[in-house]
Amino acid sequence: MNQEKIGSFIAQCRKERNLTQSQLAEKLNMSDKSVSKWETGKGMPDSSIMLELCNYLGISVNELLSGEHLREEQYQEKANENIINIAKESDQNRKIKNRIIIVIISVLLCLIVTVIVNNLYENTKINVDYDSRLVECKIENDNIVCSFNGSSLVKLSSQKVNTDEETLIFINGKMLLQNKIHSHFETWDSMAQLNSGETPKFNSGLIIDKNRDIIDCKERIKVYYTNVSFNKIKNANQNELQEIIEHSHLIAEK
Repeated sequence: MNQEKIGSFIAQCRKERNLTQSQLAEKLNMSDKSVSKWETGKGMPDSSIMLELCNYLGISVNELLSGEHLREEQYQEKANENIINIAKESDQNRKIKNRIIIVIISVLLCLIVTVIVNNLYENTKINVDYDSRLVECKIENDNIVCSFNGSSLVKLSSQKVNTDEETLIFINGKMLLQNKIHSHFETWDSMAQLNSGETPKFNSGLIIDKNRDIIDCKERIKVYYTNVSFNKIKNANQNELQEIIEHSHLIAEK
């Protein structure tokens, strides 16, 4: 439909009825800005007031949508054209709405994925591989003292397993993925390649009090550094535990 043609026709019919924009708007319980918008072709009357508008202007809805006065023989042809035009506009509007919905959903999904990825990036912890140049462990009196020299970002934790003969302490080192990515080294070599006798700048320590943290400890103690998860270690049977030990590094024993 030609909105400018329809707008000019509304203005023409209004003037033929000696109505101002304000008077027509008042009859329709609308603002004169709405009437002005129709007459300049910047908008169309809502379908809910279209019949009432036509009554005040002394025209039919068919004539309104055609944007001109119609002779009797033109009515059927114009009615068909208007129905087709309305159907086309409705279809176009539906497609536009669908595209908008798709864009909104896509943006929301992108935001959700970004939040999830960012959350994983900030909270995901990765194992720190064993390096004999960096990992130290001593059993002193009633304490087991372990340290990871060279980085303050590595966090050490422990898991105790008692067998019939000995107590096994498994040490694990982890750091945040974002810290690993932001660091300036691809391997631990840049930290480990320290000159002989040089004191590392950072140290991540773990002190285990045998009387408090690992009670019921056997006299014989072995400390292993491992990348195996503590849950797997806790639930391991004898054979599985032996396999875990074979893939771990003995760093201290008593």
